[in-house]
Order: sequence, then C-alpha cells, then structure tokens
Amino acid sequence: MNLKKKIDAKIKDFSNENYLDNYIKNEFLTDEGHANIFINLKDKNQLFDSRTIDNQIDLNKSIYEFIEDKSSVLENDVSINLHIVGLNLTSKEKEKVKHLIKEHYATKLYMKQKEYNMYRNTVIRLLSLGLLFLIIYALLYLYTKLQFCMTVVSFLFSFSLWEAFDAFIYAFTYAKNDRDAITQNLLMELTFEDKTKE
Repeated sequence: MNLKKKIDAKIKDFSNENYLDNYIKNEFLTDEGHANIFINLKDKNQLFDSRTIDNQIDLNKSIYEFIEDKSSVLENDVSINLHIVGLNLTSKEKEKVKHLIKEHYATKLYMKQKEYNMYRNTVIRLLSLGLLFLIIYALLYLYTKLQFCMTVVSFLFSFSLWEAFDAFIYAFTYAKNDRDAITQNLLMELTFEDKTKE
C-alpha cells in the first residue's frame, strides 16, 4: 500500500463522527453527560501570570489555552466540570481563580457579542438593500424598460443578496458558534483537588 492510500485510509478511519464520539465519551464524559477537564499543576507559578499584579492579576494564558483546546471538541450544550489538581490553594486563592476565569470569559463574551451583533446587523442591512433594489428593478421593468438602469439595479440586487448570504453563512455563523463556545466556558463549574494525579 503506497503512502497516499495509507493516508486516505487513516482519514477514513479517524475523520468520522463515530471516532470523535468514542473519543469524547472515553476522555471527557461522565455518566450524567457532563464533561470533565483536568488541569494538573505542580506549582502556583504555573497558574498565575507572574507579569500581572494587584487588580490586574491574571492566570497564565496557557491555562485558558488548555481549557479552550480541550473544550473545542465538545458540543456547546455540554456542561463542563473543570478540575484544577495538585495545588494546595487557600480559600481566598480559590475564589480568586474562580473570579479570574469568570471575568476572562465574560470579557470575551462581551467582545464576541459585539462582533455577533455587527455581523447580524450587516446581514439585515444587506438583505434590506437587496429587497429594495428588487422592488426598484420590478418598477423599472413594469413602467420604463430602461435596459441600462435595469442592468445596474439587477447587479446591485444580486450583489447585496450574495453578500448577505455570504456574511450569514461564514462570518455570522462562525461568530455565533464562537459565542456559544465562550458561554460554555463561562458557565463551567470549577473544583480544586489537592492530590496530584499521576
């Protein structure tokens, strides 16, 4: 079997929903249908960003990246239980971590919602323009037969609707999916376990 056939065979084996479903079920899901994500840390320096202080203190970016990498394979309607393992944190530190994670994803959600609204309004405006040009085209056809004007208005009508559908299918849909994924991370439950998992 040549390399191309081997590659095609692996793609067929792994790029299907059954493989992904089994992976998610074995790696993440509990009997209740929730998903567990474990972060195993050995030092507080792995948790907090040493460059941040006072009211601007934050977690290491690698923590957020880890959460988002793990949660990216989950459906957005799956509840996540995040377990931070291996650190003996004080009650105050635990509350701070919870606050920082909520704050991080609340801020991301606010920014993504603004983007979502922008794309939604763009789609509405383009559709409205498209319908307006369609009405103008119909009036020109019925009452004037001005071929040049009809050609221009027909182009504007087609362009507006095409751009509206393009924005809806790509930008608007992706923004909605991103927003839902951020909301999923914002709503996740956080627990702390002192014992390091081997």
